[in-house]
Amino acid sequence: MTRVDGQGHTIDGQPGEKDPPRYHAKRPDDLRRSTPWHRYGYHIKMLPARLEALAGDLMLPSGGRVLDYGCADVPYRGFFPADADFVPADLPGNPHAELHLNVDGTVPVEDETFDAVLSTQVLEHVVDPALYVSECFRVLRPGGRLLLSTHGMFIYHPDPNDYWRWTCAGLQHEVSRAGFEVVRFEGIIGLAATGLQLFQDAVYYHFPRRLQPVFALVMQSLVTLFDRLQSQEARDMNAQVFALVARKP
Repeated sequence: MTRVDGQGHTIDGQPGEKDPPRYHAKRPDDLRRSTPWHRYGYHIKMLPARLEALAGDLMLPSGGRVLDYGCADVPYRGFFPADADFVPADLPGNPHAELHLNVDGTVPVEDETFDAVLSTQVLEHVVDPALYVSECFRVLRPGGRLLLSTHGMFIYHPDPNDYWRWTCAGLQHEVSRAGFEVVRFEGIIGLAATGLQLFQDAVYYHFPRRLQPVFALVMQSLVTLFDRLQSQEARDMNAQVFALVARKP
């Protein structure tokens, strides 16, 4: 599934559609290569690093099963041991998916099938977030854990649609309402850095093409500096991305 930052995915489809939703290939600008002049350079560098650190809190047992729910091109398989049974799931048409989702985005497996669920930059794209989170809960075994990340404050990036943004309280409420216990919550890229990123996004294409990398280099340097000045406590309240680990009782 497609994402501006190279980390998210899209699950889409409205009830009653004649044709089921399909996987959408990554756009050319959705690169994961983090160069100093890439307009999302800091984001591309920071998000995978923080997600990898959080993946350790999933407490996956030896040989455990992991569902990558909206897998795109499976960028995070390396977070897990080689003996893990890692199952990439996505919409029909994604050649990287071993499991194709139903038309409504649900997972065609029995209850309590997995030890962990990985969901990165998917929730803002799903038509029904409550259904999606409840599916995460349903497919987990008791004691299983969910690692979920989604956008707090971010530019609109439809592919094909972009529905939601979250506050720190709203995201935790949605996950808790599904039955989870949130065991760790983290904001990634704080308010000042996010403000600079949004300003860059607002004016980037007003520059001549040859000056865009120069402008991005300056702005990403400022984004990096101001994010380092932000406390983690402040990030946990306002951030570009929120990530959490939650446990099924």
